[in-house]
Amino acid sequence: MSHDKLIEYGKNFDAFMAQAKKFNTTSAVVPGKEGEWSAAFVMHHIADAELHFAIRYFNALTIDKPVIIPFAEDLYPTVLNYEGRDWVNSLAQIESIGKLVQTVLAPISSQQWERLSVHFESGDVSVSSLIAKASTHMAAHTEQLKGLM
Repeated sequence: MSHDKLIEYGKNFDAFMAQAKKFNTTSAVVPGKEGEWSAAFVMHHIADAELHFAIRYFNALTIDKPVIIPFAEDLYPTVLNYEGRDWVNSLAQIESIGKLVQTVLAPISSQQWERLSVHFESGDVSVSSLIAKASTHMAAHTEQLKGLM
């Protein structure tokens, strides 16, 4: 079952990458309607989120019930300089992390898929549920990119 979630993650990863690669230097930085993020900001956000998710998987697989450190994503655009970052670099980061995650998680056992981390609001969270959340997150932002075309 959890391997199916990884396959779904891979499909959503591929769809995001295909959609993101449709942007160019000009179109990537055009702000969305009514203060929505540009495609570049969406890519920076996904790059940052994928980094956080990867650390969560790796910690869950190597540390007994690690605490999940939340990230204040609302602060990221300003504090982490989304305006000054290169969206091409963020896209490369997404691609690299996505491929790494798939390579690392593909051979893990069913017991490893159920290894737990502790979230301050949700309680115990399995690797399986983490990859499902990342997959859904990426799919939602793929739709956001489609709306920005």
